Amino acid sequence: MGSEKPNFLSQPVVKNIFMFRNGDPFYEARRMVINEKRVGNFETLLREVTGGIQAPFGAVRNIYTPRGGHKVEHLESLQSGEQYVAAGKEKFKKLDYLDIGTRKKRMMQTLPIQARPLPQNRIIVSARFLKPIKEPCTIFVVANSDMLNPPIRLLIHQRMMGQFDRILELITEKLGLRVLGGVRSLYTYEGQQVNDGDKLECGQLYVAVGRERFKKLPYSDLLFTRPKGTRRIRG
Repeated sequence: MGSEKPNFLSQPVVKNIFMFRNGDPFYEARRMVINEKRVGNFETLLREVTGGIQAPFGAVRNIYTPRGGHKVEHLESLQSGEQYVAAGKEKFKKLDYLDIGTRKKRMMQTLPIQARPLPQNRIIVSARFLKPIKEPCTIFVVANSDMLNPPIRLLIHQRMMGQFDRILELITEKLGLRVLGGVRSLYTYEGQQVNDGDKLECGQLYVAVGRERFKKLPYSDLLFTRPKGTRRIRG
């Protein structure tokens, strides 16, 4: 009876977690598989998350719970199937992270029916005529330093994506007098300049800038909350 029974407790623990970016209202949670055999400590976990979410703030230094913003300091504290927020050296930014996915779906549902993709069962075409159909890109644009008016929603057709100057003209027409002298450049709400229409991401928020410099303000708050005492200016 010298044979030993297999020890099933020695099997490496594998956890599936979902990670948001701190302060990013558009980034849906990314699924990450944490294998205890490869990720043996918390520092290794931070490196794995850094490469997984590729956040604009750089290396991940802290992990928080999405609801209360409680800091997670130990690898053993992570629960499989739960959602977390990855952050750099900055403080936890309170957002309704758990509603990000459904919020983007609601924004797409507000598009005109003509702009929505048809279900696959509605299209019956011979295989030799099938070509990839590129859908229009919907973005949200706010004027530089304007925290009173809500962002405009702009539908850009794929044939216009390569004409960046035409996109700026279209934004100028939509924003009107909010940008004096016309829109000359476009930035992400985090302050990164965009110079190519093909780099625009559907559903993202951008800041239209004229002759002045980009002003870093909490523009993303305009999509979710409206400051008290302000009124919506139409047109």
